[in-house]
Amino acid sequence: MAASNTFYLKIISANRVFYSGRCRSLIVPEYDGQKEILAHHEDMVIAIDDGEMRFQPEGSENWEYAVVGMGFVEIVNNRVTLLVETAERPEEIDVARAREAKERAEEQLRQKQSIHEYYHSRASLARAMARLKATAGK
Repeated sequence: MAASNTFYLKIISANRVFYSGRCRSLIVPEYDGQKEILAHHEDMVIAIDDGEMRFQPEGSENWEYAVVGMGFVEIVNNRVTLLVETAERPEEIDVARAREAKERAEEQLRQKQSIHEYYHSRASLARAMARLKATAGK
């Protein structure tokens, strides 16, 4: 009976398999907010934005957090695959480096840029802000 309220989750970033196992809930950042995925969710593909995601592994009351880059989540037959550019646990984030990246991106946004450069700078700023938010209080 216990397995009926879980699903198989695999989180893959560009450089590693971040997580693989059964899970009760996954909350991911979408472009217009957050989406929670529970067992037996209807099959679909969802675009993921830079930000904080969290999941609750089977048999645990605790949530595991990570900062993810853009990507997508695919849900098929109670199996969920989250494919993202990057996935970092808060303790893996270099806070000083994230602050520098934030300042660099803010400075780039103040300068005249092409539309492509603007979106690139805005994406860099969003990534840095997500990393700093995840490490707040450290």
